[in-house]
Amino acid sequence: MKKSTALFLLFNFVGVLVGLVVIGYVAYSALHTELEPPCSTRYPAPMRFALKTGDGTLLSPIELQARSGPNEWGVIENTKVVPAAKAPGGVAVEVKLASVAVNEPVSGRTTNGVDFRWTPPGVEPATAACLSYSLWLPEDFAFNSGGVLPGIFGGLPAGMLGQDDGEKQFGSRLQWRSGVEAKLGIAAAGSEYRPVSAPGFPLPKGRWTRIEQELVLNAPGAGNGLVRLWVDGQLKAEDPTVALRTDPNAKISGVLADIGYFRNSSKASQLRLSPFELSWR
Repeated sequence: MKKSTALFLLFNFVGVLVGLVVIGYVAYSALHTELEPPCSTRYPAPMRFALKTGDGTLLSPIELQARSGPNEWGVIENTKVVPAAKAPGGVAVEVKLASVAVNEPVSGRTTNGVDFRWTPPGVEPATAACLSYSLWLPEDFAFNSGGVLPGIFGGLPAGMLGQDDGEKQFGSRLQWRSGVEAKLGIAAAGSEYRPVSAPGFPLPKGRWTRIEQELVLNAPGAGNGLVRLWVDGQLKAEDPTVALRTDPNAKISGVLADIGYFRNSSKASQLRLSPFELSWR
């Protein structure tokens, strides 16, 4: 009789223990979702925007301008390629950010930073892309009233653009506002950039910071596009419901290297960027 009672108690104990394990697992699963690893681990080998010539010498501002495509501005005036031992590849482009007059609009921001578009060969059919680069801000970096960093852009092929379609591009980019709060911004075709619904975060200073952005196009007219942002391997923003395009011919074009203050910036500064790396599929 005592043996039967002991077995009964043992079975009950095991049953309760199993039940607690199952409940604990369900609760853990509800509170801990699997985070997507950085996009560079899931995409094909990237193409790099080289900052050196074929013989290994650093690009001059004129050579950098030649690789920046048409309609660039600020490359010769505000950039130079410099050695950077701790940067990926040991080289970086240094960008000067000048102060901006209080009433100068963003569209007229030609006195600070740089703006160019890099369209790697073969990217035209892409509907998903991963942009990676590293950012260095000096300890005394002036965030001022906000600014913008590189991102991914796209739109209709040049041959399909109408007279009024020049600005109908979509994109995602990292940007910050006053108070040192950085966020991922997205823009549907023909629309202004808006921040993704996610908490802001500070951009580190005095060290290199790894930035990765992923953009996956939506089915035309549907809200099933995807954008993600990682900083030093940590997922900072994600939105799987974006509608970036309405035309099925709109594809990813490359990297939008728009770097500088927005406006009302009282102090000049500078930053450094490692070579862009873009993967797509």
